[in-house]
Amino acid sequence: MICRQVCFTISVSILLLCPKAEVIDENEIERFCYPEQHKNTRKSCECSNDNAPPWGIRAINIDCSYKNLKNADFSEVLPLYVNLLDLSWNAMDLVPTLASDSLRILNAMHNNISTISNKKFVKAANLRKLYLSWNSIQSIELNAFDELVHLQVLDLSHNNLHTLGLQLFRSLLVLETLNLSWNRHLNQTEAIQEQDFYRTFGVNFKIRVLRLQACSLTDLVLPEKAPLVELDLRHNKLEKIPSNLPSTLAKLDISENLFQTFSPAITANLSATISELYVEDMPRLQSVEENAFYPLTGLKKISFQNSRRLNKFSGHAFGAEASRFPELRTLIFRGTSVGSLNATLAPLFTKLAELDLNGMPLVCDCELVWIKEIKLDTKGRCFNPSRLRGESMINVENSDFSCAHWPHWVAGLFIFALILLCAAGIYAIVMCLRPNRGGVTLRRKVGSGSPYARVTIEPNRQENYY
Repeated sequence: MICRQVCFTISVSILLLCPKAEVIDENEIERFCYPEQHKNTRKSCECSNDNAPPWGIRAINIDCSYKNLKNADFSEVLPLYVNLLDLSWNAMDLVPTLASDSLRILNAMHNNISTISNKKFVKAANLRKLYLSWNSIQSIELNAFDELVHLQVLDLSHNNLHTLGLQLFRSLLVLETLNLSWNRHLNQTEAIQEQDFYRTFGVNFKIRVLRLQACSLTDLVLPEKAPLVELDLRHNKLEKIPSNLPSTLAKLDISENLFQTFSPAITANLSATISELYVEDMPRLQSVEENAFYPLTGLKKISFQNSRRLNKFSGHAFGAEASRFPELRTLIFRGTSVGSLNATLAPLFTKLAELDLNGMPLVCDCELVWIKEIKLDTKGRCFNPSRLRGESMINVENSDFSCAHWPHWVAGLFIFALILLCAAGIYAIVMCLRPNRGGVTLRRKVGSGSPYARVTIEPNRQENYY
């Protein structure tokens, strides 16, 4: 009986208090989104209600993007129940010191922020996602991320970071995604390429996604037992794959690096757990050698797109048994210089769901006719022979994939012999027309009866008679 009375009292109290709280909340939202000084101007924010999962608790999303706001124009005290705040594409030069217990997502991309000072987020300690990309951040103080113990996503890409402080990320205990891409001078950070990245900068072992695009790195050291799932090293200066990569890695992007060949020595550091491998836009890559992918039996997708110097792909790049790659479904050769693919790849290629041969200089001869048996639109077009140039492989008949009966060098030798024979014939004709035949010179005798005899003209005697 006592419990019922207590429950009834609490219920009545909640019913009485909730409307008042709701009214107060609406007033706060009105003051924040449409302040008096910004009414009827472009600097007013847009607020919307949303019911956040899992129990339909009220959540307010505030969009202040594209308002040309400066720090002085913005109130740092947020209304109750705010879940998302979008401050992107403004003119802020500092991260605002926000005060909110409910704020989960902060987007401050595309501003003029140059530094992140200490204790900047202590009043918004419940943040889950923080986006600070496309700013001009040059320095981050060591205690900048203190109190962000619930942060799961941190995006610092497209900034101007030269150095990272030791143990900078130590307070981010549950961080899952860290993006430091396109900080082109990040390689100047002491020990970033020689020592364990996790231990040096305090990265927790729960992180699953690490993006380090375009950081001018030549190497990277990661703990082998870290449960990393995705690693992005695109557009760096790597000449080899970093050693001892985590054995849990599923997605690896090493595009736009300085590999010259893809061989078993290069892939020896990779594990069979990798399902997606991106080797795109490689400026120096020329060949994929035999058994290059032999250890990567878990592969589902490989892309060589726009690696324009790649001209050789071994027929045994996956080894001798196609059954070792049961999950491989996508191969992309778009924009490479590979002209032909060996028929030894047929057992593997016939199981693919996607094969992209667009933009390749394909030689449509008898050695490539096996591609016609693959029931896919490969988007491939013939480059040679000239009679088929530009024709889609789908439209070309199998009988048109023919090879010459004689090797190319035989035809060249025949043409050369024919040229020699013609030259000899012309020489013989010229020699026959000359007066000097057989080395005998024909001489004519010149006598008094010869038309070539010397004639002496004497003066007319009658002229002298007179």
